[in-house]
Amino acid sequence: MDRSINSMAINYSQNDDVVVPNNSYVYRGLEGDDIYILTSQITSEKKISIVDTKGLNKIQFVDNFQFKETKFAKNAFQITLDNNSIITINSAENFSYEIGANVTTNEKGITYSYDELALILGFETLPQIGAIENQSSYEVIDDELKIKINEFKWNIKKPESVGLESSEVDKIMDYIKTPSLNTQAAILIKGNSIVSEFYADGYDKDDLVTSWSVAKSFSSTIIGIAIDEGYINSVDDSIALYLPKWNKEPQENISLKYLLAMRSGMDDHPGLGVYFQSDMVSYSLDRAISREPGILFSYSNEDSMLLGRIIENATGLNFQEYADTRLFDKLNINETWWTDKNGNTLTYAGLDMTPREFAKFGLMIAQEGKWLGEQIVSESWIDEATSEFDNLASYGYQWWTSTISESGLGSARQDDYPFFSALGLDGQYIYVWPEKDLVLVRFTKYQHQGNPDSSVVDIGTGTYHGTESGNMAIYELENLFYAVGDNLEDQIIPTYSDFG
Repeated sequence: MDRSINSMAINYSQNDDVVVPNNSYVYRGLEGDDIYILTSQITSEKKISIVDTKGLNKIQFVDNFQFKETKFAKNAFQITLDNNSIITINSAENFSYEIGANVTTNEKGITYSYDELALILGFETLPQIGAIENQSSYEVIDDELKIKINEFKWNIKKPESVGLESSEVDKIMDYIKTPSLNTQAAILIKGNSIVSEFYADGYDKDDLVTSWSVAKSFSSTIIGIAIDEGYINSVDDSIALYLPKWNKEPQENISLKYLLAMRSGMDDHPGLGVYFQSDMVSYSLDRAISREPGILFSYSNEDSMLLGRIIENATGLNFQEYADTRLFDKLNINETWWTDKNGNTLTYAGLDMTPREFAKFGLMIAQEGKWLGEQIVSESWIDEATSEFDNLASYGYQWWTSTISESGLGSARQDDYPFFSALGLDGQYIYVWPEKDLVLVRFTKYQHQGNPDSSVVDIGTGTYHGTESGNMAIYELENLFYAVGDNLEDQIIPTYSDFG
């Protein structure tokens, strides 16, 4: 942790002092029970250090106090503000921390110990050596520390204003609008600009659509985040490390990468399928290996259903809690992810959002895992997950690649298309072309069947997802999508200021 700071020190009295640090000094308490008030009035590029080891001392975070990064060591805590000022609290374990309080105005707040503060900022354990950091932005609202949601707005632009040709945009949208394809919603975006948007009669941008297997790509992203955070060591780990039922069983030979890439060596149950089970995780675990892992591609909902349990056992958190705090909350997405009767999230399907919320996810992926300046998932994970795993299938880690044969393309072009996709039953699609900063989302007409207040799949009572079939000729859709972006310059990923 960098503790370099202006050497001037201010020593306070032997009494109970109230200190409001606002300049580049060392603020050193002597005796007494001292209170240090951190406010939003600290100007830019300051380096502030607080040192106080005697008395019952407090740090108060005043309402509206905001910061963009934190670092925790065993006995020191550092905050980086949005204006690049740095506050370092030394001997941090000797302080209590009061959120939303201000002794000068008699505002009360909630008090935490050092370990408790670290926990609410995302650090479950503190390092014995060195420091760990969190680049999430937070703000004090009343008596809570909340992840700071920067405002995101879609721009509505004409194709030519972002370098596209209206004729090519019209061709792909006209195809998507074909009445027999039952499209409910389709959006074509370049960056944060919507260049074409369609909703069927009776629907608008606020009506929900559902993912079916498009959800698999979200689950893959959440696995990537868990690897980034160190909860999962590597895709080379045996899945038995995170699914203890399979310790000392043949499934120990299945690596996480084989599960993600649909090469686990296990087959799904014959018959009705996992969607009709009350406990889909137990059902998916109740399988044997039928061939050596890694040698055959076999598309498997049951493999994907295990990703939620892997996340829970790796992180110690409920899957949906982890998904919300690491992904959806940061994108300001209000999703509903269906569960089975046993409370297990359908990590292979069942994600309900608005079309524009699905487009947000696609845009984050297109922009190398960044959202409003924050790295949500590493660029390296996106590159690995969306690359073809081997030549057995056009598939990565729960993402489809776009390998198109000459005959399917209808031209002499034989190389792969430079984009990838999340594909779901009945024609639910997200296409992402990072180099061009292009995203296409398309969903068919959706009806939440049965109890409208429940997101638990219950076939017996008739509560489930219902979509109208709208499967397209994928080669034709991808040919049209390629034509939209083919003449564009490759995109330079924008900085946060470009989202204004």
